[in-house]
Amino acid sequence: MSSTYGKTKMHHVGSIPDRLQLIAQQVDKSIQDPWTKEKAVAIITMDGTIPWTHGGFSEAEEIGRVFWYTKNNIGYVGDPSGIDYYPQARRTEQLGGEDCDGHTIYLSSILGSLGYTTGAKVVSADGNSWHIYNLTGLSTKHNPSEVIPLDTTQKPSVPGWEPPVYYQKHVYVATFDKGKAWWKKLK
Repeated sequence: MSSTYGKTKMHHVGSIPDRLQLIAQQVDKSIQDPWTKEKAVAIITMDGTIPWTHGGFSEAEEIGRVFWYTKNNIGYVGDPSGIDYYPQARRTEQLGGEDCDGHTIYLSSILGSLGYTTGAKVVSADGNSWHIYNLTGLSTKHNPSEVIPLDTTQKPSVPGWEPPVYYQKHVYVATFDKGKAWWKKLK
């Protein structure tokens, strides 16, 4: 399928682990695109503040800036019935909207380009309808001791917010690294 933004490749995926692997591949491709690093720097310096020294912004401040930029500038737009798109970060920015997996790819790509360890949490109340959101490592980017959930698709969300426990009867978590999703089913 072609558009003014280039070609879209259709992927046939079934299981949650298969979807997580495809998302990890899209995150890796996005991180390798120089546009992503350029966009990440533009987001964290948007107010004119430049971190001229090593460690200029706190991790929480950088993550917060990326979260709020995404929540305020990338709308929630569902995919067509029976089709899941998994766009790279640049494509999501061009379109200005995506569903929860597109938001997860976007956040993981932007934050990953800044050196953060990223991943995702996939939750479901019934095992049929699934929701995914970003997880980002905090308290040292490369060896996180804390993980902060980032769900930019839900109205009440702020950094650290997660869907209510009722929606977490079925849970997968994953870490994205070099195009691979290292996943685990928690329940």
